[in-house]
Amino acid sequence: MLKTSLKTILISLVITSCAQAQKEYPKMGKMEILDPAMEKIVDPNAKVEKLADGMVWAEGPVWVKDGNYLLYSDTRLNIIYQWSEKNGLQEFIKPAGFAGPGVYSEEEGTNGLLINKDGMLVACDHGNRRIAKISLKTKEKEVLTDNWEGKKFNSPNDICQHPNGDYYFTDPPYGLPGREKDTATREIAENGVYKVNSKGETVQVVSNLARPNGIVLSADAKILYVALSDGNNPYIMAYDVKEDGLLSEGRIFYDFKKQFPEESLAADGIKVDKEGNVYAAAGDGVIVMNSNAKTIGRIRSGVHTANCAFGADGYLYLTSTDQLLRVKLK
Repeated sequence: MLKTSLKTILISLVITSCAQAQKEYPKMGKMEILDPAMEKIVDPNAKVEKLADGMVWAEGPVWVKDGNYLLYSDTRLNIIYQWSEKNGLQEFIKPAGFAGPGVYSEEEGTNGLLINKDGMLVACDHGNRRIAKISLKTKEKEVLTDNWEGKKFNSPNDICQHPNGDYYFTDPPYGLPGREKDTATREIAENGVYKVNSKGETVQVVSNLARPNGIVLSADAKILYVALSDGNNPYIMAYDVKEDGLLSEGRIFYDFKKQFPEESLAADGIKVDKEGNVYAAAGDGVIVMNSNAKTIGRIRSGVHTANCAFGADGYLYLTSTDQLLRVKLK
């Protein structure tokens, strides 16, 4: 009887495992191969999969290795969501940002997220105009920084971490009640880029950009890339990182107008892979360029895409307006 029961249990486990492995998601989109290098990244016949929908403005995805799940923000619903292959979509934190009373702004939740070197969640908190550290276990929040020279930030948008532990983040006005026209709430005139260390000591490192948005370091952490969601200047800027963490004079790394003159494109979130390729969420998917700013391909979902993130499971995850998508990479 014991042997029979054990055999039954094993068969059940195998069937369950196979069912999970064979789970199907709606397919959409297409791959555009513009250079042979793109074929080393993704299969030309790969399709984008839709994992979930029902959001309003999905943003800031990050993979959590300890648990094998994805976290991402909905800036407008004020929720951080959790998605995993095992459990599907769940609310992780609500409210993620502004907790009331009343309504603060149209985008009062969190935006960009990262898992820092200590394994904590770090969030760009639009609604509270700060960078917050959040325990993945208790979900308790603590302020890393909420001001520069005594003035409240506009609405921290996206963030990355240097190997030395310092963070760089962008601060456009998108989370303010009046956005760029806000004069009553706004305290800092510049839409700045900032560096903050683990003690919360904050320095403004860039002050002359109209709409800084996505931000990421190169694979060797020697260059900081900043995406501009600026229709007049739809650039990805590049800055050399100095030994003290400050930045060189910026230069245009990638110009979307020159690359795609017939489309109105500008980057939102950006990521970099180990080979130095840059993935820019722009238009209806992700545009991929190499470290020399040559466009090598596009992952086209057909849905306006705000950001992307690499998963340890081999997928690139896309937050695309009201949907969570992914595509298998090689």
